[in-house]
Amino acid sequence: MDKKRIRLDDLKRETPFSVPEGYFDKLPQMIQARIPAEPVRKPLVSWSWQRSVGLAAASALILVLVWVTVPERQGSLGQEPLSDISNASIISYLEDQDISYYDLSEHKVVQKAFESDSTVLNYLDGLEDDVLRQQLEEAMVAPEKI
Repeated sequence: MDKKRIRLDDLKRETPFSVPEGYFDKLPQMIQARIPAEPVRKPLVSWSWQRSVGLAAASALILVLVWVTVPERQGSLGQEPLSDISNASIISYLEDQDISYYDLSEHKVVQKAFESDSTVLNYLDGLEDDVLRQQLEEAMVAPEKI
């Protein structure tokens, strides 16, 4: 191989490409001819009866789930919600739940109810002597519960 250096001054100055006569004059018309006059509009979503049925089924499912999961609102309990329940039923419920008088006495509502003398007298009037004596003895043994 010959290691001859190429000099730019030695190269011929001719353009290897040729442009047909009037090409650039006709170019805008050729481009305009390829562009359609009005663009074809495609719909964003193609609709079918399968999609309509699927949409109806999904809507029905959502409505059923909302109907089942949303709880009903409870109405007002009225002025005296426990007036129809007998005292014996309330005492039986408290005994079944293993709730003592001491547990109830920790609640502020019960403490406020016992602030009046008439409530205390009504409470003591309904107790049998043996139960009252037992509660007094328990209070003497464990005074921190009072």
